[in-house]
Amino acid sequence: MAVIDMLMNSLSRRTFLLQCASLPLIGCSIKPLAPLVTVPVVAPNTRVFRAPQVGQTWQYTKINQFNSEPIEIIEETIASIDLGQVSILRRSQKGQILGNELHTPWGQVLADSDWDFNQTYSNPIPMFLDLNVINTANRIQTNYQVGSSSYRLPMMVNIRQYGWERVVIPSGEFIALRIEKLIRFQHNDPIRMESFRVDRYWFVPEIGRWVVRETDGRYFYISGRRRIDGREDYLRYELTSWTQPELKK
Repeated sequence: MAVIDMLMNSLSRRTFLLQCASLPLIGCSIKPLAPLVTVPVVAPNTRVFRAPQVGQTWQYTKINQFNSEPIEIIEETIASIDLGQVSILRRSQKGQILGNELHTPWGQVLADSDWDFNQTYSNPIPMFLDLNVINTANRIQTNYQVGSSSYRLPMMVNIRQYGWERVVIPSGEFIALRIEKLIRFQHNDPIRMESFRVDRYWFVPEIGRWVVRETDGRYFYISGRRRIDGREDYLRYELTSWTQPELKK
């Protein structure tokens, strides 16, 4: 794990320095987003994953971690629950449909739209492991399909569930479970090689979702005889609000 973090941090610094070298001096005054500050806490007494209801929403601010600039507001809404399959519709503040996230059952992600292309998995990927256990891990081997393509690409997901932490963001203070997924996969763009992604989030069972999520990734491709290192967007999502419909009387 330490080696992976070292590689990602090294890549971050190298990418940032290369960008600054090509900009006027004022460009290097860009301020990266400050690291999230968390404090370890004792596990809460109740750890119940909130049941889904049609109409529940979560709203997030999507932030570029390279320069601290907000990119857009994203709203996620439970659009339907059918035979145990939960569909979450994701859209931007401007009304652009970003795709659906599917759970079968709730908490097991069968399709994810938070990628450059929507993905559907052969085996669902759990959002979390046993809520009553900390410092635990699991490995998921699956395949995924892009859009309507029938071609399946391999993916390996290493999930590590750390411990409970106090997280403070502009929308409030939360007791959350820190989870990290290290994802190795074959990209559907054949020129991308050794694609790797880190998905780190702080999950609050009572809200039914994360309050903070950070994503990052790397790959390389060959141009002539040169190896070119590439990087995915370096993002943070922070919860700004959430709702729950009133229970029917």
